[in-house]
Amino acid sequence: MANAQVQPLQYVQNKFGRDSLVLGVHRYRVKNKRNNRIYWRCTIPAFPSTVNTHEGHLVKMGPPHNHQANQSKIEVIKIMQTMKKRARNEVTPIKAIYEEELVKLRTPEWNDDTKQIVEQLPTYYSCKTSLYHQRELDRPVLPKTTIDIDLQDEWCLTTTRQQFLLPSDNIYPPMLIFSTTNNLTHLAAANTIFCDGTFYSCPTLFHQLYIVHAMIDGSMFPLVYALLPGKDQQTQFKSHEDSLNG
Repeated sequence: MANAQVQPLQYVQNKFGRDSLVLGVHRYRVKNKRNNRIYWRCTIPAFPSTVNTHEGHLVKMGPPHNHQANQSKIEVIKIMQTMKKRARNEVTPIKAIYEEELVKLRTPEWNDDTKQIVEQLPTYYSCKTSLYHQRELDRPVLPKTTIDIDLQDEWCLTTTRQQFLLPSDNIYPPMLIFSTTNNLTHLAAANTIFCDGTFYSCPTLFHQLYIVHAMIDGSMFPLVYALLPGKDQQTQFKSHEDSLNG
């Protein structure tokens, strides 16, 4: 351990989801593992530089690098890793996540290094599939028919953990109605309400998104959202019931 250097260990994931070790401006991939020791090799195959770690600590460094480092590429990998983490953990639109991380690079300290990072960063259209895949890892599979819809737990709540999906009273085909207790209280106290329906913004499995608004302190607020089934869903449920009844 005499030749080990005290350096902070950082890890980034490669395109296959495997960890790569970052030391300074160089990146290493796993060569092999033995017990709690991991042997790492430079990600550029032609160069023999290696390091060994034991339980997350650097214990040995092999031959030095004899090639130019690509610090910009490592920064790009870190940015992409941040985007993927946000795609998994947030409900922010994927394109907004990409643009927000890109804006962070536009600082007064703009220099040639920052310019290289931006130039090497994948475009939104070339990486959006990967970002959407990350989001799908923690999301339930989308139903193909209204019969398959089964909203439970967090998918029935707001981000502040209030009940949002209202009981359906076993109506078939289902009419999904969303609101909170506070919203319904404001609606009950309103003198005038406004209703509006839209087909354009409605999920494909439903026929119409119907919204109930009311005036609160001089401003208009949407208080209730309802997803209304169409005639095709009614036919679909009728066929499903007939098949269940034999």
